[in-house]
Amino acid sequence: MSNEHTTITEQLAAVVTRSNALCNTVQDQINNINSTLNTKTTEVDNFVTQSKNELETKFTHLKNGFVETINGLDVFQEGLIKRFAFKSTLNAGGYTGASDGPDSSYPTCFNPQPPYYINLIEFDAQNVGSGFGYDGDTFNCDFVMAHRGMASYVDHIVISGTSQQDCVSAHVEVKKVMNSGAISLYISEPGEEPREIPITAADVGKTLTVFFRQINKGYSNGRARVTLKVDTRPHCGSTRAFLAKCEYSSVNGRPCADRISQTAPTWEQ
Repeated sequence: MSNEHTTITEQLAAVVTRSNALCNTVQDQINNINSTLNTKTTEVDNFVTQSKNELETKFTHLKNGFVETINGLDVFQEGLIKRFAFKSTLNAGGYTGASDGPDSSYPTCFNPQPPYYINLIEFDAQNVGSGFGYDGDTFNCDFVMAHRGMASYVDHIVISGTSQQDCVSAHVEVKKVMNSGAISLYISEPGEEPREIPITAADVGKTLTVFFRQINKGYSNGRARVTLKVDTRPHCGSTRAFLAKCEYSSVNGRPCADRISQTAPTWEQ
């Protein structure tokens, strides 16, 4: 259409109209682009989330093939062998330089503590006919206890044994003890009074043979447990920190639920 017969005002109005139309077209394109970007961003986010969840699920399945949580501890399996570890600090009763503590045998103990029972590992034979393990099953526990990390102030005991059928027994290597009798092996069996085997300075460098469950006490009779009894009174004022590392192969072995207690365990527990 010729502009010869239109006024300047009409021509400017037409330009404005075309400009507005062009702007609307550009804005529509921008909106389309933003909508597409938002859609793609959501798709990417969903893909990442799904992939992450799938990876976490696969990792959990993989982990469960090697790690099992038993009585609050991670137990790692490598072939036939399962391993776990735990550590803690034992109260040594404080110190009084006035030697006026309530226990006349340990007068420098401000608040002497009852003995601690450290249950290292147990074998549960509650299932009928299962026993404590099958032929070839073994276990090992390495116990180190020290004060402030001093190698000169340490107790170190290694227990290597077998858990087969109705018997749990071990060789106990005494690497180092600080005070004679402060650590004992504590044994509870059906039909017998609890037994204690004190570990003394004379045992350092020796290997002791110990039955934690003797034969003929029953194949499916309670639990056989490896327990250390620790008296902290000889270490008044010197806290005792320990780490216990155990491994075993028996399907009936496991870390104990009550690993550190000041109540003596019994075979029924």
